[in-house]
Amino acid sequence: MSTSDATDLNELARLCGLQSSYLGADGSLRRADPQVLVALLRVLGESLDAPHEARGLIHDRRRRVAQQVIEPVIVVRDGQPLTFALNAPAHLDARAAWFTVTFEDGSVRRTKLLADAEAPEHFVVAGETFHRYHVSSLPGGDPLPYGYHSLLVDLPGAARATSSVTSLIVSAPRCPRAPRGWGVFMPQHALRSASDWGVGSYSDLAELGKWVRSLGGDMMGGLPLYPTFDESPIDPSPYRPVSRLAYNELFIDPTRTPELATSQVARDLLASTPFQRRLETVRAASFVDYEEVARLHRQILEPLAATLFSSNSPRRAAFEGFMVRHPELMAYAQFRTAIDTLGRDVVAKSPVIPEFAPSDPTWRYHAYGQWVASEQLSAAVAGVGFYADLPVGSHPEGFDPYWSPRSFLTSAKCGSPPDPFFEGGQDWGFPPPHPEGIREDGYHYLRAMLERALHCASVLRIDHVMGLQRLYIMAEDADPEHGAYLTYRPDEMHAVVSLEAHRHGAVVVGEDLGTVPEGVRERMAEDRMLRSWVFELESTIEDPLPEPTTGVLATLATHDIPRFASFLWGHDIDDTESRGELSPEKAKRRRVQRAKYREALFSALHLSALSNSELTDAARRRCLEHLAQSTALLVQVDLEELWGEDQPQNRPGTVEGNWRRRARITLEEARGDEAVVSLLRLIDALRKDAV
Repeated sequence: MSTSDATDLNELARLCGLQSSYLGADGSLRRADPQVLVALLRVLGESLDAPHEARGLIHDRRRRVAQQVIEPVIVVRDGQPLTFALNAPAHLDARAAWFTVTFEDGSVRRTKLLADAEAPEHFVVAGETFHRYHVSSLPGGDPLPYGYHSLLVDLPGAARATSSVTSLIVSAPRCPRAPRGWGVFMPQHALRSASDWGVGSYSDLAELGKWVRSLGGDMMGGLPLYPTFDESPIDPSPYRPVSRLAYNELFIDPTRTPELATSQVARDLLASTPFQRRLETVRAASFVDYEEVARLHRQILEPLAATLFSSNSPRRAAFEGFMVRHPELMAYAQFRTAIDTLGRDVVAKSPVIPEFAPSDPTWRYHAYGQWVASEQLSAAVAGVGFYADLPVGSHPEGFDPYWSPRSFLTSAKCGSPPDPFFEGGQDWGFPPPHPEGIREDGYHYLRAMLERALHCASVLRIDHVMGLQRLYIMAEDADPEHGAYLTYRPDEMHAVVSLEAHRHGAVVVGEDLGTVPEGVRERMAEDRMLRSWVFELESTIEDPLPEPTTGVLATLATHDIPRFASFLWGHDIDDTESRGELSPEKAKRRRVQRAKYREALFSALHLSALSNSELTDAARRRCLEHLAQSTALLVQVDLEELWGEDQPQNRPGTVEGNWRRRARITLEEARGDEAVVSLLRLIDALRKDAV
């Protein structure tokens, strides 16, 4: 490939938002292979077969940009003036343009836009001359209110008028301030109770919240609470949900539904000996049997749904009002009905799925499940802060690309490049947002997704917050070593997050672990997003007891890294070596380093002359006390750590057992465990004493 072709290819990639280089596993700068860029440019819609064709496409793209009167999205932060550039062909008099803003509430403001404008800039693209005007204030009227508005510019001309509509996002300057507090972490699927159905229910979540609140805690939460594929082929990962717009019916407590009182069919089945035996089996299991748990729930929820739809009760009217307010959930019920009727493979390959009438029993079951799940989740978090987790993507065969197709690049997938943690990189398997499609749609999907996430949340964790700026993508058939970073408009994405957080009064935490591009943390600070601070990732031989900074949510570990005991004694190294992901030589070196670290930590904690088990318990306790006394605004305690769990919920890069393991003890047993209760009371006291 010639130098000029390479230059053109890289320039086209830049114009399309692709970064042609990134840091490799060894810390060196790696450049994306030209064929990788060609493949990804095709994914982005460019008709490119070889690098030498890039030059013509550069001209086409520049022409399209020049012909765009205004950008599809304009952001105004509170206290800042409205500013944007306006392009117009030279033969049109843009100073006679009209400017119309239609606000969220339906009111309209219309005025002349550029009557007193200064002389514009001149530029030529493909032989055509354009003028660029810089608008720096809103003519007339009061400051723009927060919200999502539309802006229309009409350019009158001799032959015909030219108009352009853009989304005008007026956002709060910052996310709400985080109060000093603490809370607990427990994955919903792992939450046990004496009467659960093989998985934690929203009723169990409510009991957890009451208990945490009684101990002085401010919040509870766990992994994302979105629906997953619980039928074969099962994919229980909460980070590959069927939808980030819907609720998980698997966590419904059927015994708390009002319809149970009037459904003789459901009551008889629930009371039957075979059904109770099946419940006892899944309740006693160490791992969630997703297929059986889903069957048990459905066998009761279907007659409950039929009971609701056979009545003209106030409950029926409340359901209908809920669905009118949530058309996305009506569409989700259609989608799940299509899968039940036609099969997941057929639906995944069909651009259009058939419509199912609201009288269809399967549609009614799925719609009823969404309503009840929303009701029970709302009730569960009343009176206590709720920590919600927003995953970075949705399942490639899920609902979201079907509901908002222009928002996704369905022929690509996200992941991460090779790095010191994963030398082969990671393939996350879900489609990335379309950088132009989401803007042209006014970030409708992002707004709907945040609205759902913040429905009950007082704290929202945004997984892989770097995704608001860029994501590493690959073509559908490529591996993680053959990808590139795709950039987005962080000023626009952050504005939507800040506006939604402001509207819901929720604190935002960004998961900024791993490779973090320049500017991400600075922008988080500007928006008053909290950072993620993880003891296991920050603690070193040189500084075994580091101090968390103020603007963070501090934790001992995360669901993706080893438990404290495993990390302390190097069992995670053994596990990685046994899977062939670490050579014996590297494993030996890591064990030596871990032993040195362990001694440094014990010394900093003033621990000695104890058994290994006693050392583990004492070190865990003192590290949690250290976090509690710190200046970190929020501290989150993983409940399973308090009774010495050493197995993680997820081992990245593996499948077996992930997202299935249930807690070793029930919620009732935890509440009666004096060691657990006393430690949580101590954490509460230390948090308050350190103010």
